[in-house]
Amino acid sequence: MNRKTAEPTVGQVARRGRFSTALRALRVRQYRNYLIAETISLIGTWLQFTGQIWLVVQVLAPNDGFMLGVTSAVQSAPILLTLWGGAIADSRDKRKVLLVTQTVSGMVALGLGLTTWAGVISLPIVWVAAFVLGMTNSVDSPARQALVAELVDDETRPSAVALSSAVFQGTRAVGVGLAPVLVAVWGLPAPFLINALSFGVVLFILVRMKVRPIAPQADARRALVREGLSELRTRPTIMAPLVILAVMAVFALNFDVTLPLLATNTLHSGLGLTSTLLTVSSIGAVVSSLLIATTRQVTDRTQRTYVLVLALSMCALALTRVPWLAIVIMFPLGGAIAATTASTSTLLLQRSEPTMRGRIMSVYGLIMQGSSLIGGLILGALADPGVWGAPGSLYVGAAAIGFGVALSLLVLAGRLPLLVAAAVRKRGSAREAGREGDAPRGNAPPEGDSAGT
Repeated sequence: MNRKTAEPTVGQVARRGRFSTALRALRVRQYRNYLIAETISLIGTWLQFTGQIWLVVQVLAPNDGFMLGVTSAVQSAPILLTLWGGAIADSRDKRKVLLVTQTVSGMVALGLGLTTWAGVISLPIVWVAAFVLGMTNSVDSPARQALVAELVDDETRPSAVALSSAVFQGTRAVGVGLAPVLVAVWGLPAPFLINALSFGVVLFILVRMKVRPIAPQADARRALVREGLSELRTRPTIMAPLVILAVMAVFALNFDVTLPLLATNTLHSGLGLTSTLLTVSSIGAVVSSLLIATTRQVTDRTQRTYVLVLALSMCALALTRVPWLAIVIMFPLGGAIAATTASTSTLLLQRSEPTMRGRIMSVYGLIMQGSSLIGGLILGALADPGVWGAPGSLYVGAAAIGFGVALSLLVLAGRLPLLVAAAVRKRGSAREAGREGDAPRGNAPPEGDSAGT
């Protein structure tokens, strides 16, 4: 009996097309190998991240949140070196730069694992390791993001960036969830030693990877940094996405400060709800990243749409007083964050010159990493129950996003420099008028004397 094969429907064809578009970057062999290396590296990184927290708060400084904060601050201290890290990435073969940074990171992980296993680990050792790792990341991060642009063409780049974002979010869930299991089975050194082993696989893939490097810049590092900053000032199409990213990063990405207060003080639940909210947010981020990968072209309107969805989600989260509804809202909220960061990264990589990508992406990294230092303090103060509380801080974040979108539109229209210049001139004129008003008038005749002459 002959069986008739049903023709696929229009919807099925469209879904297959979107799925193929989302994964088109995987057709590029070098990017596929890079993504495997990045996945292994990030799982190890999240293992070590979780293991380091446990090491500090359970062994070296039990229940001492201040010491944990000091450890985090030490690792974030080299953040300003990110600009020089971008200059290094642009002046060297990025694959070779990654070989060095990944080797150093692997040695740090191995050192932490061995000292923990030997029982000689101490807070100063952890702080030195954290500082070295922070310095390494300041070079590694811009080099990694700029390398992606060299592995794929312009049409495939949105897929590559979105897949990398999905891997970042997915590996966080895997690494953070796997770390307690490894510690329970093999002890506290396990996350560090397994992370060290993962770098062996990463280095093997990087050594075998064949990349046609872009001719590096040969100028001095300081000149390269100045050139990169000048590129930002003179390119509104690059500055505008960064304006939105900066506002979002400061006022909307510090949920490690806002969510615990929201869960306990507003929703009247325990810290378990905080964990659930963050987990759902990560799931939304993974799904969103995969959907972004189906986009063939990313524009400024794409970025603005996603960040406005984030603002609306923050307002909805501030309004809710029901835990299950807050959990539901975290799905689109996490998705909007991932979509905004992925679209921003894609825009920057598409619009920057190949020889400038390392420096442009270093600014991206500086904004993302520096937001926790600035935004954490601001939102922590606003979210205090004695001030505006967690809902109030969410409203402030949503309003700030609206302001950032308006500011980016002014940048794209070329109006912002004119407004700034006009404000500077007006302030200068006011100061000059003030000086003239305060000047002594000993030679001026008293009022009415001229009429009597």
